[in-house]
Amino acid sequence: MIDTRSSLPEALATSLHAAVQAARAAASASAHIAASAFVAATDGEGTLHRAWRGEGPDSWCWVNAPGLQAHLLEDAPGTHAQIRFTGLNRQAYESIRARCLDSDTCPHDDACDCLDTPWAAWTELETGCDASEITYRDGEERGFARTSFGRAEVTLYEEPVDLAYELIRLTRTQH
Repeated sequence: MIDTRSSLPEALATSLHAAVQAARAAASASAHIAASAFVAATDGEGTLHRAWRGEGPDSWCWVNAPGLQAHLLEDAPGTHAQIRFTGLNRQAYESIRARCLDSDTCPHDDACDCLDTPWAAWTELETGCDASEITYRDGEERGFARTSFGRAEVTLYEEPVDLAYELIRLTRTQH
């Protein structure tokens, strides 16, 4: 819709509206392609769904697969996902933990805010409280992890699609 109260000339307002709609369509398309990659990472066990408001985070679409839910976040142009793994065994948990910690980089300068343990190891998680916060090396919240009956659940709030794809593949090879 063109705002008729705008002082922008009509031709420019129409062009701007078309550009915004094209950008939105491109972001939606890239999110759906990323979601399709996630389904492929599950060896075809996952399904792609339309996102509805109120069903988790605001997202373009989401993927559901055994032990996995991933939402392609609407505030990113198909480049980041909120991902939740359930039923992880110790080996899968430690594999994704190690991969995520490896992706965190810090220059270790004078203002370094790195935490000694930004993500609890399995043994710490088993003996800890209900849920353990996962942080980035600069102390910002990244997600949480918890164990129950010898299995772990991990939720990561905003991961790059390429890293999320790797994590899905890692969990599939660790079963």
